[in-house]
Amino acid sequence: MDMEIKFYEEISKFYDLVLEFLVNREAEYSLLFSILNTIKINPSRYGEDKPILITVIEIEEIKLVALRTPPFNLALSFTDDLESITALTKELLIRNMELPGVVGFKAGADKFAKLWCNIKNLQLILIRNEKIFKLQTVAKETLGKRQLVAGDKSNQILILNWAKEFMLEALPESDDVSIKRNQNAIMEDIKKDKIFLLIEEEEVVSMARKAGKTPNGNLVNFVYTPLHLRNQGYATECVAKLSQILLEEGNNFCFLFTDLMNPTSNSIYQKIGYRPVIDVDEYKFLSK
Repeated sequence: MDMEIKFYEEISKFYDLVLEFLVNREAEYSLLFSILNTIKINPSRYGEDKPILITVIEIEEIKLVALRTPPFNLALSFTDDLESITALTKELLIRNMELPGVVGFKAGADKFAKLWCNIKNLQLILIRNEKIFKLQTVAKETLGKRQLVAGDKSNQILILNWAKEFMLEALPESDDVSIKRNQNAIMEDIKKDKIFLLIEEEEVVSMARKAGKTPNGNLVNFVYTPLHLRNQGYATECVAKLSQILLEEGNNFCFLFTDLMNPTSNSIYQKIGYRPVIDVDEYKFLSK
């Protein structure tokens, strides 16, 4: 039977529709959850254009969820039926949709990217190869004795500078527009006590952000320690302390994304108690 691709206008209705599907594998779907929870509150958080919200359905059963917050890449949920990826690709091609790239679980993102670029005669570039990690208990020995505080206006310049340095290092394809957009979002997060700073003898030495929320978990990201302060355990303690705070707030787990090309960060997070869940690839599409 043919699969049906549906598009939705109303974010809240879409969220309610896909909630049961997504919550069954919450850690794997954490990226989509965090995006959806953010745009439910602020639909223009990622850009002024309306979000694109999609399901792929077969015999009234959701097989795949996809969404895009322009100007960013198409994001795919996990699916165990890769034919849903093929069906989605064909429908978006019929609709003449333009996409800058795709992000999703490895097999799905790879399949979509190759199909899309073969038909559109585009160049395919893998820009990130990541793994989602999930934590349910913090290893006590990683909590340390330093102070973790929420950043405020007095730290704003430092935080914004570090956010820019983080993007240039971790997301080297970032341009001035994306950096500025991110810094604007960071300023909102400072107001909401979502940026956390580790203090060593009255000096700020590391940073992490309480980011996207899922029904039972919370994303940790923007983990950054400036180059001259690295290899002293600051990032480990910063993430451990923030993860503990999130668990104490009632989350069943925390999750984060790591760059598989950075074995140091992967080792740090596993020391804290994070365990691997699934690999995620992100592709950029370019003209040949």
